[in-house]
Amino acid sequence: MQFLRVILPRGLGSDFMKVLKDDGAKAISCMYGYGSAPDAISNLLHVDKVKKEVVMAILDDESVKKILDDLSEKLDKTNTGIAFTSPLDYKGEDDLNFDIDYVALYVIVDRHEGQKAVHIAQENGARGATLVHGRGSAKEVKSILLNMNIEPEKDIVIMLVKKDLVEKIRDAIYEQMNLIEENKGIIYSLPVMEVRGLVEQN
Repeated sequence: MQFLRVILPRGLGSDFMKVLKDDGAKAISCMYGYGSAPDAISNLLHVDKVKKEVVMAILDDESVKKILDDLSEKLDKTNTGIAFTSPLDYKGEDDLNFDIDYVALYVIVDRHEGQKAVHIAQENGARGATLVHGRGSAKEVKSILLNMNIEPEKDIVIMLVKKDLVEKIRDAIYEQMNLIEENKGIIYSLPVMEVRGLVEQN
């Protein structure tokens, strides 16, 4: 089984979810996010964030190629989407026996800190990133107001980076954002088995 993520311009998620459903994908879901391009591109276009949708699904190993080929046709038309998969049975770096070129890097930090992680990553060779808003649920960081739990808001940053850049980017974010401190955030990576719609990183 593989975990699929498709990152698209806002408004296209439903069409891609239909393709996934028709092809037999499971546990299909979609959430809103924002894309961040490198500073030079952002300055040229006078934009800081681009609205995105992140479609996720679970795929059988046998159907991965067909589904990705079907998605690839639609990605070619959008010209700004990307699809990639990771194995569901991945157990950590000691289990990394895959011949891969790219890694999906995730950073989860407090709300409004995600953009800082993106800038650090770009300074160390990453290209685009997608930022999604979420909530934390750890007991120790909840506060109570009028007998209601107030859960801290979080930023989730998703980046697809070349394997040889991962350690440099991960270490820079970890150190510059003080992730060694409790409740400051976490960073982790997943191997990427298949990619469609990706512009080559230099």
